[in-house]
Amino acid sequence: MRGKLLPLAGLYLVQGLPYGLQSGLLPVLLRAGGLSLTRVGLTKPSELPPHTLHLLQDLLAVPGTLWTAGFVLTYKLGEQGASSLFPLLLLDRGLSAPELGLWNSVGAVACSIAGSSLGGALMSGRRKLLPLLRSVLQFRLGGLACQTTLLFCLDTPWARLDPGTVLRGAVLLSLCLQHFLGGLVTTATFTLMMCCSQLAHSALQATHYSLLATLELLGKLLMGTLAGALADSLGLHLCFSLFLALSAIPILHLSLAPRALA
Repeated sequence: MRGKLLPLAGLYLVQGLPYGLQSGLLPVLLRAGGLSLTRVGLTKPSELPPHTLHLLQDLLAVPGTLWTAGFVLTYKLGEQGASSLFPLLLLDRGLSAPELGLWNSVGAVACSIAGSSLGGALMSGRRKLLPLLRSVLQFRLGGLACQTTLLFCLDTPWARLDPGTVLRGAVLLSLCLQHFLGGLVTTATFTLMMCCSQLAHSALQATHYSLLATLELLGKLLMGTLAGALADSLGLHLCFSLFLALSAIPILHLSLAPRALA
């Protein structure tokens, strides 16, 4: 398993670094330029790379594929929605665009890499994948609950994000923590995808993994695209409550995991 995790880590760095910098910095710059949350969200589909999928019927016949496809489509919905909106809300409440751009691009990528590294270390210790994945998903849900609480605090009359305030430190720590937990969850999920693809015929394994990776990216882009429109239509409090509910779905989904992946 360790020999397979090293190429996976390299792929994550090569693909994840440019994506992380773009997805973290570009929305802040667009919001600072005066775009609405809905318009900022509509830039997300431009991050989708071109993938060509073949032999779909044979791929879906691989044991565990439908369950894994459902998981990778949904496991990032709540996290992606919150991570798309929370920095923009901090910008609206007084944090400067250069400072926030630094925290939400370089800082976010660094925390994500740290989380991914920890995930790789945990899995190389021969821990069972699904129980580990359940634990990190629960930690992520708790982190999002804390971030949602901070959002409610920001709407109180006494809330200030001035330098040196506890609330300022708390929101920036929450931003970093969610990216750290997101990296941890992503590494565990990509390992799950790899385990599922290994159940396919050797000639189909690469294409099978590409299918799952494309679905994983579609799930992230879906909520990243819709988050701004949801915030504008539902309001921030209801929107973040929805993100919490969406983050609980993957935990429940794990209880339905097929035996082939257990």
